[in-house]
Amino acid sequence: MGVTEEAGKVGTAAMSAMSSQPLAIALLIINVGFLGFAGYVLGQVASNAAERNKTQMELIAKLVGDIRDCRGGFHPTPTPNKQVLPLPALPPVPTTPINDNINN
Repeated sequence: MGVTEEAGKVGTAAMSAMSSQPLAIALLIINVGFLGFAGYVLGQVASNAAERNKTQMELIAKLVGDIRDCRGGFHPTPTPNKQVLPLPALPPVPTTPINDNINN
């Protein structure tokens, strides 16, 4: 006998045993439906996680490439008509404490 014939016999025996208990049959059907729904939801969650991981890996690879370019001294060539403005000078660092009343 094949597997499908044995599964059919088990199903038939379970249904004939529960034929006097319609609530048990309904509970069995609800449980099987819930297992199918849970499997579907978990499959969707797994596919979404895989897509998110793929997107994150692409972003990380791009960022690593950008960091390598910066560390290697890569500077984009300035456009001929673009004026580069100098940075403003930083204020001097104070040498006195900001608040003299801390210890008083």
